[in-house]
Amino acid sequence: MNKRIPLAGLSPELEMLALSIPGFETPEQARKERVFRIASLSTYTGACYKALCEKLTECHPKYPCNSAACPECHRRYRLQMTREVLRLCNKTHKWRSVTLIFYQDAFTDAEAPIWSPDALIARLRRWLKECGFKYMVIGGFEMDYHIDTGLWLPHFHLITFNEEEALNKLRNRMKNKHNMSTRKSVISRPMFDTGIDNPEKQISYLFKAIWWRVESYKENKPILINNKSIKPKRRTKKFRLRPKQHAHSLVMMDKQGIQTLTFMYKVRKYGDHLILK
Repeated sequence: MNKRIPLAGLSPELEMLALSIPGFETPEQARKERVFRIASLSTYTGACYKALCEKLTECHPKYPCNSAACPECHRRYRLQMTREVLRLCNKTHKWRSVTLIFYQDAFTDAEAPIWSPDALIARLRRWLKECGFKYMVIGGFEMDYHIDTGLWLPHFHLITFNEEEALNKLRNRMKNKHNMSTRKSVISRPMFDTGIDNPEKQISYLFKAIWWRVESYKENKPILINNKSIKPKRRTKKFRLRPKQHAHSLVMMDKQGIQTLTFMYKVRKYGDHLILK
């Protein structure tokens, strides 16, 4: 990669927004991650890896590649989307952060090359309509690889208006028997939602572009509550994907594109702005 390529610095407005978000990557950190991804892709000989490696290598602030796998391009997109969602949500505090996990749609490494999120995204959009959501629902689609099951697990991180009846109907849809009985001895939690306490941080989290390896473990000692011993809880930790999976995840992100990995309901993107439908 040409080290003389300037960093993808953004407008003062967006860089100030980045500084207001705890832990948000700097232009230098985004460049470092791009160099890492290029090196990762370059170790594999497949045509898809070579093509993406070349795309990321040639990306330049004046002519960006706009790949979902490019951390510098995605940093710009993520800040633009965060700014726009903040603008739309600032009119009221009645918004919720919602995570939806589709256990029943998990798939293996062998299935990954032909898997597409299109049907899942269409299903979620249909459910939102049938559940009666009247306001904007927006966020990101992601996949994590779970070591204990050997499966990729698709999920969405979303922001939605606090429509209690619609949220309850959606929760019932997510708790269908197919989505709740996929893992032995593990209780599925397909939907959870919280309030918006830190808007900049929570909204920017929706549009991050990195998929993780998830490993589960149990706490070493039972917990005592009111002199009663409670069984150790199952916990999870996230790590960077192993090399081949990491390279393949980048190819999958690039193939789907930033627009597909962004879920929008009753809102559309017009240039750099969001417009409510």
